[in-house]
Amino acid sequence: MLSSAEIVGSASYDDLDEQALAVARRGFVVKHSRQFKEQEILGWSLRTFLDKAQLTRNGLITRAALLLVGKSESAHLLSPHPAQLVWKLVGEENANDIFYPPFLLTTTHLNARIRNVQIRILPEGSLVADEVPKYKDESILEALHNCIAHQDYRRNGRVVVTEYVDRLAFSNQGGFYEGRPEDYMHGDKMPTRYRNLQLVKAMREINMIDTMGY
Repeated sequence: MLSSAEIVGSASYDDLDEQALAVARRGFVVKHSRQFKEQEILGWSLRTFLDKAQLTRNGLITRAALLLVGKSESAHLLSPHPAQLVWKLVGEENANDIFYPPFLLTTTHLNARIRNVQIRILPEGSLVADEVPKYKDESILEALHNCIAHQDYRRNGRVVVTEYVDRLAFSNQGGFYEGRPEDYMHGDKMPTRYRNLQLVKAMREINMIDTMGY
């Protein structure tokens, strides 16, 4: 896969998933609530919305658009990149599942496969236990969305989420693009460069990620 901004000449609006487009527009509404009124955004034509959301360029569909809001059956247009997210369960039981675009929707579907059981904790100073989920959905989706945003798509690899008994492991193809992971742990560093700028901009516009390095 080349630049996420590359135009896919053989793609058309028929290759985009209607449900994903509706979710993307709602995300844009949330992200830009101070700049635009909701009814204004909802009244835009599809082409206007896609251009403003950085999913298309002058009405032409980019590789970023196919990853985020493209139909699963249109993923072949991204060849040789497999355009896949993998969930793998490792331990006493073993299982796996593969998810395809539109990633705007299927990251949530992958999250639902994780066995996020309720665990009991005893808060400090209390004798009454609380039940909380083992993992926060927001943390899982943030990690997964960042794997998508920062993967080196030239390597034609898949994003893999491995579920162990005691932890989740997220992996994608490619090294850290700027600095080291620990540089971002305290929220003091903001990235200045992105491997997949068009993809990152689109994910930010539809409220999938932030670009401040938090």
